[in-house]
Amino acid sequence: MPKLLLLSLVCILLSVTAIAQNATITGTIEDTINRKTLPQTNISLLRAKDSILIDVIRSDSKGDFRIPKLNKGQYILLFTYPTYADYLEKVSVEENENKVLGKIMLTLKSKILEEVLVKSKVAAMRMRGDTTEYVADSFKVREGASVEEMLRKLPGLQVDKDGKITAQGEEVKKILVDGEEFFGNDPTMATKNLQANTINKVQVYDKKSDQAVFSGIDDGQKTKTINLTMKDNFKKGYFGKLELAGGFNNRWNNTLMLNSFRAKRKLSVYGIMSSTGKTGLDWGEQEKFGEGLDMQMSDDGGIYIDGGGRDEFSQSSFRGQGIPRSWSTGINYGNKFNDDKQTINGSYRYNKILNEGSSNTFSQFILPDTLFYQRENNDFVSNKQRNSANGTLDVQIDSFTSVKIKANGYNGTESSASTNLSQSINKAGNLVNTSNRSIVSKGTNNSFNSNMIFRRRFKKIGRTVSLSLIEEYLQTKTTGFLNSSNDFYDKNQSIINRNNVDQMKMYDVNTLTTSGRLVYTEPVVKNLFIEFNYGLRLNNSESKKLSYDKNNTGKYEALNDTFSNNYNYKILTNSGGMAWRFNSKKLNAGIGSDIAVADFTQEDVLRKTTTRYSYTNLFPRSNINYKFNTNSGIYFSYNGNSQQPTIQQIQPIRDNTNTLNIFAGNPNLKQSFQNRFNLSYNSYKVLSQQNIYLYGSFNTISNAITTNQYTATSGDSIGKTVYQYINVNGNYNGNIFGGFSFKWKKPDIRINAGINLNANRNNNIVNKINNVTDNESYGVRLGFSKYVEKKFSFYLSSNVSYNTSKSSIRRDVKTNYITQNHSFNFNYQLPFKFEINTDINADLRQKTSTFDNNNNVIVWNAFIGRKLFKNDKGLISIRGNDLLDQNKGFSRYIGSNVITENSYTSLRRYFMLNFTWNFTKSPGGAPVK
Repeated sequence: MPKLLLLSLVCILLSVTAIAQNATITGTIEDTINRKTLPQTNISLLRAKDSILIDVIRSDSKGDFRIPKLNKGQYILLFTYPTYADYLEKVSVEENENKVLGKIMLTLKSKILEEVLVKSKVAAMRMRGDTTEYVADSFKVREGASVEEMLRKLPGLQVDKDGKITAQGEEVKKILVDGEEFFGNDPTMATKNLQANTINKVQVYDKKSDQAVFSGIDDGQKTKTINLTMKDNFKKGYFGKLELAGGFNNRWNNTLMLNSFRAKRKLSVYGIMSSTGKTGLDWGEQEKFGEGLDMQMSDDGGIYIDGGGRDEFSQSSFRGQGIPRSWSTGINYGNKFNDDKQTINGSYRYNKILNEGSSNTFSQFILPDTLFYQRENNDFVSNKQRNSANGTLDVQIDSFTSVKIKANGYNGTESSASTNLSQSINKAGNLVNTSNRSIVSKGTNNSFNSNMIFRRRFKKIGRTVSLSLIEEYLQTKTTGFLNSSNDFYDKNQSIINRNNVDQMKMYDVNTLTTSGRLVYTEPVVKNLFIEFNYGLRLNNSESKKLSYDKNNTGKYEALNDTFSNNYNYKILTNSGGMAWRFNSKKLNAGIGSDIAVADFTQEDVLRKTTTRYSYTNLFPRSNINYKFNTNSGIYFSYNGNSQQPTIQQIQPIRDNTNTLNIFAGNPNLKQSFQNRFNLSYNSYKVLSQQNIYLYGSFNTISNAITTNQYTATSGDSIGKTVYQYINVNGNYNGNIFGGFSFKWKKPDIRINAGINLNANRNNNIVNKINNVTDNESYGVRLGFSKYVEKKFSFYLSSNVSYNTSKSSIRRDVKTNYITQNHSFNFNYQLPFKFEINTDINADLRQKTSTFDNNNNVIVWNAFIGRKLFKNDKGLISIRGNDLLDQNKGFSRYIGSNVITENSYTSLRRYFMLNFTWNFTKSPGGAPVK
């Protein structure tokens, strides 16, 4: 009986064990490269807690495997196959579970070794969310090279000869150092003065507004930004650059840049004295004499960041007309306190530019029934000075609440004088008018802008509230004197009309904008959020433009009503809206819209008239960002927004500063509305170092603000043109920018190639006839670069573009031409620490039937030098600039019915003796390695 009971118990235990051992693991083994199955792969099963071997099997002829009768628990699978790297897989199985592992991918040992070699250097480029990140040391440059030289080598980035950076088809507006501003809105202070070897990573991304970063809900406002993260060992001690250079013909260029970093404190100072065109600050178009606004509220209630002003004081190198002499100095300070809960950053700058030069302009005016040609000669001199400052304070009150305050401002003065001689001829070559004009002016310009954003998070993730307050102020005062004499001719070349102007001009224009925006976000379900917002914006502009003729006593006291006006322009905007936002690991998407009611008030003070009207606008927006993997993704966005007329466009006054081209404001202008579509794709393969990028945009504009122009073709003012601003429909513009870059492994050469397509249509009215102008350009580019440490480096880039323009008023007059730009840089290390460097930039422009002069320019710069000091931190050299003496300022402009070529004074050939010292020192006294 006892034996029977024991036997029964054993049978029960065995049956229970058999029931428990019914879990199964299955899968298929494949090769990662060729995607073929791997039969007879050895598979070892180990218990996870003690690595005891439980079973060993092999895959079948199809690469499939099955491990049956497993207990619940944790296991380790070891896959081995000849010439392939071993692969470990941790597996957890439950009772009765059929665990399907799917495809187990094995990699050749040779491929793993290649990957290890690449990863030992760290992947040269990777995608982190919507940020493209480059590892700086993966892109070799010569010792002592600037950040700008390194940026030229990065796939997807372009740096032109003036230092302007284009990333992924868009102009870079802001450069940060470790996430902080470096001398405010002055990108090339970092790119031209920081050394490449101090940089760890270069991050390129679309910087969102502070509100979007805080809430996680994209408001569609972005600024193309580069963030330079510094190496840790350069955040201790100090480093900098000293450059002293002098030569013949009063040429000199002296620069000092000193950076002192201690833990989280950053202190930088610089000084520049130059007669070679170096001014030391930002890049950009020369638009207004102002630093611009750092943070603004748009008409749809959205907040956006602006890249700053675009004038001679906001460029690293002078790209205007003339030969400047410049002085600039500044200091920048940044620090973090109380466990990074308080952050402060600010800078002060002083700039002065003295400039003089001349220009020659040839223009073709296309009219419905004729053509006019005009030649102008202009001589000018100017003196500009500015003191500017900016600061940021970011306070983390507690783990849920923060306040960020920004402010910037400047005070500047400007004086200038110019003389202009011009003559116009008709298509038969007969003279139609001549002009002799001089302008002398002196003025001041001031700006102060500030913004504050209060942010509060709640315990419920995704629930936030924020309040933004913004103030923007800009004032310009100018007093000037206009003296002009214009003669008009008949068919017999006799003067039929002589017009003289002798006036004093007094301009006082100021704009004050205050705005606020309240935003609340709430989580709905997992990964889905909703945003509600309300905004209030008041824009108040005052423009007093007075012209005085001489009275009987010879004093400028007789007010000229035609060219004088005092105008007030106010816009009060109330806006509200909502948006939905979905955030997940691979997909981020948003859709929403705002509704805004804008009330306008226009007051003509001199004529004592007031006009009031209002608009109700809908501002839709959406965006989708999908990541295929960590290194590739696609992005789409749409935004609709309105643009209000400026006070210069709406003020009912005639501007006769150019007495042959009169501009008149239009108080009946309507706001324009723009629909913007953007699409981008980026992919990078680490092992092959291949990068594919494609960017496209398309914009349509309703009620676009353009001009109605009338040029007299007969009578006693032939050739004189009056322009008045009007609204038109049918304008659009679009572009496609794409490229492919890779590393040719055997010769170790980086290759990049790409295309760019641009098309735009502009409508206007010319001599009472509707005119449609289509401008298109098609371009290709190809570049090569190679670096051999301590031996040589070279960079070659070529861009070829085909440009075409045609207007509906004269379809027989077409402008087609090809432009080429070729850049070459070569650096070679000679024995005994000598080196030679040469760079050539060739701009080739095809002649046209109208512009048949040779305007090709080849600028060849070179130096030979010897390295000095430990670690070759110093260099003394003899430099030659524009060795062929061909550099000439040149620009070609194609408008709706005018084509213009302008050549102007620029720096020509000169030689200098140059000394450069890149110095570094750690706290312990040793140079930073």
